Order: sequence, then C-alpha cells, then structure tokens
Amino acid sequence: MHERNIELLREEASRLLQVEIDLLQRMKDAQGVVVDEQANEQQTFSSVSIDKDLKMLNGELSKLERLEMVLAVVGTMKAGKSTTINAIVGTEVLPNRNRPMTALPTRIRHTLGKQEPELVLENNGPVNQLVGKIARALSKAEGKQYMGRGTHDKDMKALLAFIQGGETFEQSYKGPEEIFWFLKSLNDLVRLSQDLDLDFPFDSYASIDDVPVIEVEFAHLAHLPESVGSLTLLDTPGPNEAGQFHLRPMLQEQLRNASAVLAVLDFTQLKSDADHQVRQELEQIADVAEGRMFALVNKFDEKDRNSDGEDATRRLVADSLLGGRLDISQVYPVSSKLGDLANRAQRELASKGCLPQVTGEENAWVEDFGKAALGTVWKMTITNAEVVRHAADALWEASLFAKPLNNVIHKAHSQAATLAIASAAAKLVDISNRLNNFLDVREVALGKSASELVAQIDSLRSDIARIGELERQTQTDTKKALGSINKQMKEAFAAIRSEINQEIADGFKSGKEKEKQEILEESKSLSKETSPFRMFSHFFAAMASADGPGGSRKSGSSKPYGREFDPNEKIITLRSREAAEKVINGIETGVQGIIDYKEKDLIKTSDLILKGFHDLFERDITRQASTIIGELNQRLNGNGFSIDVRLPSTQALSLGKGKGDWLQGVIESKQRTVTKRRRSSSVWGKLCGLFNTDDWGWESYSSTVDDFVVDISKVKASIDKTVTVLFDSLAADMVTHIETPLQEGVAHFFDELKLAVESLRSDLAQSIRDKEASQDQQKALAERLAGFKLLVPGLRQDSEALKRDVQPEAGGVPA
Repeated sequence: MHERNIELLREEASRLLQVEIDLLQRMKDAQGVVVDEQANEQQTFSSVSIDKDLKMLNGELSKLERLEMVLAVVGTMKAGKSTTINAIVGTEVLPNRNRPMTALPTRIRHTLGKQEPELVLENNGPVNQLVGKIARALSKAEGKQYMGRGTHDKDMKALLAFIQGGETFEQSYKGPEEIFWFLKSLNDLVRLSQDLDLDFPFDSYASIDDVPVIEVEFAHLAHLPESVGSLTLLDTPGPNEAGQFHLRPMLQEQLRNASAVLAVLDFTQLKSDADHQVRQELEQIADVAEGRMFALVNKFDEKDRNSDGEDATRRLVADSLLGGRLDISQVYPVSSKLGDLANRAQRELASKGCLPQVTGEENAWVEDFGKAALGTVWKMTITNAEVVRHAADALWEASLFAKPLNNVIHKAHSQAATLAIASAAAKLVDISNRLNNFLDVREVALGKSASELVAQIDSLRSDIARIGELERQTQTDTKKALGSINKQMKEAFAAIRSEINQEIADGFKSGKEKEKQEILEESKSLSKETSPFRMFSHFFAAMASADGPGGSRKSGSSKPYGREFDPNEKIITLRSREAAEKVINGIETGVQGIIDYKEKDLIKTSDLILKGFHDLFERDITRQASTIIGELNQRLNGNGFSIDVRLPSTQALSLGKGKGDWLQGVIESKQRTVTKRRRSSSVWGKLCGLFNTDDWGWESYSSTVDDFVVDISKVKASIDKTVTVLFDSLAADMVTHIETPLQEGVAHFFDELKLAVESLRSDLAQSIRDKEASQDQQKALAERLAGFKLLVPGLRQDSEALKRDVQPEAGGVPA
C-alpha cells in the first residue's frame, strides 16, 4: 500500500474513533440510555462497561497518533550485526567481539534528545541470583580448580574477579563503556554458567519487556517529527548463540509482530552461507516475516574486481539463499563498518567541531576512519575539520547505507501504521455493531408489551442453553483432536529414539573399524624396530586380538604395543582428535538428519489433524451456531447481529537445535605409555650394530603417546539428554502454540456467542424496567434512542469499509 494511502486511512481511522468516542460519551450522559446493571445481567452498554469501551477507544486513538515501530535485526555468524546496529543508531551502543555477543535479546530505543546511551535492566534479580550460585560454586574444590585454569581470556578473568568480589549487576548503566562492560559480562556469564553446569535463567527473560533496553537518540531520526512515531531495534541472538533455543518462542513471536525484519549477511561468506543450515534458517525467518523482511549484505566494501557486483549479489541472496521469498529490491549490499565510522565522525564534528586524539586503544576508531576516508595522508589532514566533514559525507555515501535505512524505516512506519489502523478498524466495527443491536433492541422494545418481552427473554434463555450444549460437544471434539496429536507425537518420539539409537550403533561400528585399522597400522610401524621373531609373534598376537568376538582373548594377555583391540569395549580410542571428531560429526549429522525428516512428518500429521478439526468446526459447529443466531434474529425481527470469530492459526512446530550442540565434551584426551626398542648407545650396542644383530645390543624404552577416546555410553547419554530437552520443548510448544490457542479459540467463540445473546436478554430486561416509567418519560427515551440510532448506520458502514480497506495489509506488508 502506498505511503499516502496509509496516511489517508490513518486519518479516517482517527476521525471514526473520535466520532464513536463522542457518541458513547453522549449516550453515557443522556438520561436513561445507559444505566447501572442489575444482578446477573450483562447489558451491551452499562455505566461501568461504557467507561471501559471509552478507555479502549482512546487507547486506539493514542496508538494511531504515536506509532510504535519495532525493527528486529537478525544475522548469520560474524556478519557484523552489532556494527550494523551501530550504523543505524549513528553511535556505538553495542560492542564488537569475534565471538557471539547476544545471549539475551537487547532493545535499542530511539529517544529524542538523549545523547548519552543508557542501558536499563529492571529485571536484574534472576542474573544476580545466578551470580550468587556461581560464587558458591567457585568456593568449592572443583570451582577453585576451574579458577586455576590458564585458558581464561581477560574478559572472563574480569567477570570472575567481579563475582568473587561479591558484586552484583545494577539496573542501569550509562555511557558506551559501562554498557559494553555489562553486555560482555552478561554473555560471559552464560558461558561461565555452562562451564560450571549451572542453568542460566533464560525463562525469566521470555517476555520482551524483561530484556535489556538501551535508550539513545538515533542520529538519522533526530530531524523527524515526533508524530512519525517511535522506533525500537531488537537485537536478536543468532542461530548458534547461547540462549537462542530457550528463547525461540518469544523471538518467533517478536519476528511475527515486528514492523520490519532486517537480516544481516556476510558478503565474503555468501557462497558458504548457501549451505543447508543457514539457508533453512533464513527461509524460516522469511516465512515468519513475510513481506516485511529486508537483507543487508554487509562487508560489500571488501569486494574486488573478481567479486559479484550489486545486481549479482542481490540475485544470489533473493533467489539462491532465500528461494525467491525476498524480492531483489529488498536486498541491499552495504558496508556497516564504513557507515559506522562515517556516523561517528559526523557526530563528533557536530558536537565538538573536531575528532578526538588517538591515544593507544582509546579512540582507535579515528585511525580506522582516517585510513578509510582519507587514505595514506590521513595523519596530515585529520585535524582539518572541513576536509574531515567532506570525507565523512563521502564515506557515508560509499557505505551505501542511506537508501536501505530510509526504505526500512519507511517500511517499519507503514507497517506500524497498518497494524494500528487494522486494530482500530476491528474495534470500530465491533462497537458499531453492538451500538446497532443495543439501540435497536431498546427502541423496538419500548413498542412491545411486557408479556411479549418476557416471552422473548424466555426464548433467549433457551438459546443460551442450546449454546451451552453445543459448547460441551465442541469441547469433546477438541479433546479428541488434541488427543490424536498427542498420540502422534508420542509415536513419533518413540520412532525418533529408535532410529537415533540405530544411528549411534552404526556410527560406533564405523568408529571401531577405524580403531582396528589404526591398531594394525601401529603394530606394523612398531614392529620395524623389533627383531624378526618378535615382530611376527607380536603382529600375529595383535591380529588375533583384532579378530573380534571369535578371536582368542585370555585374561591378563599382554599388550606388546601399548594397547590391544577389544571389539566389545564401549569406547573408541583413536590417535588424533580429528579422527575422533570425524566419528562424532558422523553420528551428529545422522541424528540431525533423522530429526529434520521426522520433524516434517510430525508437522504434516499435526496440520492434517488440526485441519480436520477446523473443517469440523466450520462445517458443523459454526453452522449450528448460525442456526441459533438466525432463529434469534427472526424472532426479534431486527436487523440481526454477526459474530466474527476465527480459530487461531497454529505456528509451525520445530525441533530445531543449533548444529554442534548434540555432543559437546564427549571426546576425552588421554595419554598412554608405549614400549619401544632401540639400539643401545653402549659400546656393546655399537659393536652389535656392526654385525646387524637382531636380538643382541638392543634396549627397551618407554614413550608417551596421546589418544582420543570416544565413550559410546557418554555419546548416548549426551544425545539422549538433548533429545529429551527437545521433546520437552516440543511438548511445551504444542501446549503454547496448539493446545492453548485451540482451547482459547473455542472458549472465546462460545463466550462471545453467549455474551451476545445474554446482552440481548439483559437489554430486554432493562426495556421491561423502562416501561415502568411514565408515558412522557418513555416517549422522551424513545426519541433519545432514535436520535442516537440515526448516527449508527453511517458509522457502521464507514467502519466496515475501513476494515475492508486495511484487511489485506493486516497480515502482510504495504509496498
């Protein structure tokens, strides 16, 4: 939808809201129109409920006037997501490190006039409780041993000192340095909790309102009027970052609700990013954020004359990586680094008139800017403010950031406006329908006798009873549908476990074959240093032990070369870590393949069951409900009323888990002593060497070699633990995304249906009380009701037209 059309619809929605608010307020103030409810009644409008409706409509008007835009930022590994966010903001608010940095999602909110960024984490209790647990763990023997490791980097050492010092995290951090320290520490805290086998409290941050928020003015939005609305960036964990698995439901919800989604890709890795895992992740995001997704291909400044140009890069991303889910016009090659440097220089010039001095690590970015914008002569020109200003402008242009930034923010604004209009239109239609029924029933009832009204009320009670019976029948059908899905899930889980166990067995067998081959090769190698007689005796001994279950193996048999092959032993011992990892990766890949295949099958089956229930609901339940409503409308001889309730759509279930998480830490490094023979360095040895003797003049010596052991029991335990977590997660997803919405959808349908009928009954009951007034009072009330009723058809018609106009865009995106 064109931006101008959106603005026209926004103005129309505001007008209709003001008209409806005015009408409700006048009805509230008019004598006898809106009255207090009697016990056990639920009038369409009462003196209490009408205040809630007015508050709700005013809230919708406020949302239209000040739009809330959320731009979710996702990125593949090392694509430069933090640098991209810094470039959008116009100042450095997120630190850059080579390893994943987003354990928790972080909101960055545009706050006009706030020059110094401030991070707020109101919900700091859970992380501080974890800090206390870690402090207690470090005081124990195993913790002290962990502290003594020499492998901790400086950031981890600083965090350990912070925890041991009894300190805790604050709720607020001001300025880049404090914010960087907190975010780095938070991410290292996740790593540290995993090392100590403690759970990070991800569940405590499952709501978007609980995650950290950084407030700062976005340089490129400072000139926009406040009426445009507020913009919040949502920095999300990448697919391989800690916490992504735990927070997936919340992240998917945010991606669905985001005004726009920005995917950051690495230009230098586009060809390798075309692998199955990355492509699948991008496709899933594109499906969730259909029509609202943009792709920034970062590091485009690193292209050379042999690299793809802008058009070829756009086609590669849109067609190959995203399978046509993204239009070429929504892909932008950029350089976030150049954009970030240009922004920082422009900001310094605007606030201080010059760039700061470079002193060691402090302000090192100035040197990066100078080299990028001014070249080899940067030191001679960096103090010339005018030259630097032109260079910064040119660097910003070279970053190619201006066009996507402008388009994405406009898209976010358009989508936020569309969602706000759609929400307002739905409320307008609902209340205008209720106004029509309320005023029509009250006015018509004044012309009826009390006995006629009592008869209608009795009929409505019968309708409510019929609806109750229909609801009970539907609840039974709902349980059957959910029971079928649960049964299918349990059968799928059992099949997955069975196939995984077979995959582990096959991988173990392959690994044992590799071990056997290594032992034979080692035996041949060592035998060259031994006499011919011993060579053959040891070689055949090794062969005999490698013959498998049928071979002769006696208790206490010797190990002439430091180890022997036992096909029944539940460990695989290999000479290199690479060989051990190859065994593990083979099992891991097979297990992931089983999960991927079964996941699709399970989703397909669940969708069929849900579709069957939905068809049953639409065919039988809705038809029966429509029959009740039709008979009711006919009896009341009114214009009728319509209930528009849809069952919630179910999200795709996923067993997805970051590759590489299955078998962490199942390879052990061990050393063993091998006995070898060499020619003695003594006079006797040298003399025997002259005669090339086989047995005389030799000596034995010991040598230590490294082995890498794969314990199959640990492999099975690790995979079983991960699969159990996945199954538990899927069961929770089933409750969250299928069972609860399905039950709530059915309950909402019948609650609204019963409320509509009950409201009519209560309105008729009030009409009986209206007839207790004098003829003059009844006449005056009838005139007031008729006057208000005249305003409703136009309001109702315009509200429904607005809803139709904005409806196609509510689920998609304006162009």
